Amino acid sequence: MRYEDVTTDCALLDPADDGRHKLRDEPLARESTVFCIELPEHGIAGWVYPRVTGDGLAGGTICAFGPGVPGGSIFESFRNVPVADDACFKDWDVGGVRLTLGDPLRTAHIVYTGERVAMDFTFEATHPAYSYDSHPDGCPQYFADNRFEQSGRVKGTITIEGRTIPFDTLGQRDHSWGTRNWGVNYHYKWFHATGEDSAIHFFKMEYLGRHLIRGYVYKDGHMSQIADVDVIDFVLDQDMIHKEIEVSIKDVAGRTTHILSKHFAHQVYPIDELNILNEVATTTVIDGKPGLGWCEMYWDSRYLAHMKQHAHIRR
Repeated sequence: MRYEDVTTDCALLDPADDGRHKLRDEPLARESTVFCIELPEHGIAGWVYPRVTGDGLAGGTICAFGPGVPGGSIFESFRNVPVADDACFKDWDVGGVRLTLGDPLRTAHIVYTGERVAMDFTFEATHPAYSYDSHPDGCPQYFADNRFEQSGRVKGTITIEGRTIPFDTLGQRDHSWGTRNWGVNYHYKWFHATGEDSAIHFFKMEYLGRHLIRGYVYKDGHMSQIADVDVIDFVLDQDMIHKEIEVSIKDVAGRTTHILSKHFAHQVYPIDELNILNEVATTTVIDGKPGLGWCEMYWDSRYLAHMKQHAHIRR
């Protein structure tokens, strides 16, 4: 289906939100964008993740990981690079990451040249960007002023220690701006599943004894706000890496979507001494049709350490 023909019951973003925002003068203010790719046929997944703090210091992480990567993963990063107030994501060139935005909220070109890994690819959205502010309760302010999520087609190359692999596949991106207080959640699941004619995202956060859900379902030409997520089951290995997750999702359009996602690559990503992300790239089955995806689970490192001592408890 053509992008222009997609319908939605979610409020649309301002095209200016594809660019950089003026952040409040707060210690945890930040803006970031991430692009994810999954290449299960090569045993490789990866991301490019540039960001900037409220005081104008840029950083980023770039990772290629999976059984097809020598040693299992290549992780490169940079931090504390001063950038001008008017430097924008529309034409961003910092720390080896070059990001050029094309049609607002629709296309982008990403280039990264590092020591052991390089990526050069385009992103073309298959549906409108999903704004967290489109939810009746808005975006959780401890995590961002607002953010958006989007699936699309990614085309280009990844080069790992001199070996270049071309790809034309499915991928995802997000963009977040505002306060990011990692420790408010004691657990969350950030989930994407993308097929040739469908895309699903949900963010299920657990905090203060409560939970909240944001996300969308795009299928049959219509993008709809998620009403509820039933995590039917998920499997954790002895290291607390999620190997499989099955979900059933209801949206406000009255549809139910069933998804099964299975691990093919993972990377542990410590944010700091207390906050850890387990990144898992997946193959998916969306209502019986194949796709690709990503499931990031957030944990407190103290809880992870405790549960690794009790690997027999996984339910």
